[in-house]
Amino acid sequence: MKILALDISGTYSSIALLSDEEVNTFTQTHERKHRPEWGELFSRIDFDSTKDFDSLNALAFAQGPGSYTALRITASFLKPIAVIKNLPLIPISNLKALAYEAAQWIDEDEAEILATLEADQNESYFGAFTKSLTGIESVGQESVMSFEELDAYQSNSSSYFVGSGWSESIDKNSQYLSLAQPGAESVAALARLELETEKMFDPELANPVYLKTPEYQKK
Repeated sequence: MKILALDISGTYSSIALLSDEEVNTFTQTHERKHRPEWGELFSRIDFDSTKDFDSLNALAFAQGPGSYTALRITASFLKPIAVIKNLPLIPISNLKALAYEAAQWIDEDEAEILATLEADQNESYFGAFTKSLTGIESVGQESVMSFEELDAYQSNSSSYFVGSGWSESIDKNSQYLSLAQPGAESVAALARLELETEKMFDPELANPVYLKTPEYQKK
């Protein structure tokens, strides 16, 4: 099974090619408006865009929450390719992918993982997840929270914490998984699990999730 996955956020760009049990991946951090070109990302994993799309079983992307521009560009780029190549296009939550990566650092079979990604204006995107023997499951809806609201969660000693959206005090928490970072490898892994369910993934329905209203749409 081959899946090409992209995770393009405001401050990093990540690409991964999952081929059975092997993964070739590359992640680059950058300023919000300085994203690398698609060709540069493809070259980092030796993916030839002129012919290698024909060998894929699916495309996947981190659908958000995150930067409006980055998410929109990624979805707009992948949708026509998926249609032309007749490939499933699998959208994966950025927060769920981050929780999946965090789970690789947790020895327990079962655990609660609280994931955040930095947003704007002293707010963060938040999602709660459970790790179990069957995988990663969402607990409730993803949302936008203030730092003050998030600080209340840090007193829960039974939870693990991951992501860039916590206040600086999280560094003192022994349950904070600072080495677990977002990236396309986790997106590809979750997309494979989704593909194995044999559900249909219509490219037209693979849309970004913003959670916040873009500034230009606010009244």
